[in-house]
Amino acid sequence: MYKQTRQSCLSFVLFLLFVAYTFMTSCITNKKSIYFNDLKKDSLYPGPGPIVMDSITPFVDPKIEKNDVLAITIQTNSQNESNTPITTSSTGNFSALNGFLVDKNGYIELSLIGFIKVEGLTTTEAREVIKQRAKEFWIEPVVNVRIANFDIYLLGDVGRGGTINSASEKISIVDAIALAGDLQITARRDNILLIRSEGDVKKFVRFDIRSAQIFKSPYFYLKQRDIIYVEPRRDKVQSSDGTFGRYTTYFTTLVSLVSVMFAFRIIK
Repeated sequence: MYKQTRQSCLSFVLFLLFVAYTFMTSCITNKKSIYFNDLKKDSLYPGPGPIVMDSITPFVDPKIEKNDVLAITIQTNSQNESNTPITTSSTGNFSALNGFLVDKNGYIELSLIGFIKVEGLTTTEAREVIKQRAKEFWIEPVVNVRIANFDIYLLGDVGRGGTINSASEKISIVDAIALAGDLQITARRDNILLIRSEGDVKKFVRFDIRSAQIFKSPYFYLKQRDIIYVEPRRDKVQSSDGTFGRYTTYFTTLVSLVSVMFAFRIIK
């Protein structure tokens, strides 16, 4: 009977050691790392069909803002004096330095045409305004306008942080994360911060990418110069802290020492 009691106590001590070790080295649960985990599994094929989500956020063309750089080309069958198309850059080799900066008053200046106010317009609207002015100088001009410095900034626990220059004005927060090499496995998917400047106002919006409800957010689509910060999980921060690592070692050593002493006492 005494032998059985001693073995039971020893097993209990070993169990405590195992629990302590598991607690100190716990892994990230699947639920915390899976995207859109609130979708039901009835969308699997073969099955009843895809899940349909209504009332998702519609895309709205971004407005041109001060300090935007516009890539503008004007081409026409009627040549100018130098017998070359009117263009701001060589095809496929555009540099923002060759573009047209929207000044502090919201205007750009085009050769021959002069000053045109484009702030507050979409690129489609700006194209039509420029086209109407260009008709005064050229026959049937073809105008293209896009925001050349449509930059998104990603910081924090992502694959490749830094600046993303989007060739398209339609980019969502999911697109930006994908272009940044996805989130690290240690990133907090429930606390992704979006920082947006609107004039002199800063807006701070938090996303939980674990939920498919992100597609309904009015901030799902990004604007130029949006900042996205992905917070790392606390265990990653702690593991990178040498002080925490030392205290963890001290704690596990102490638990092990006490457990061994307790086990030897029982064995006696």
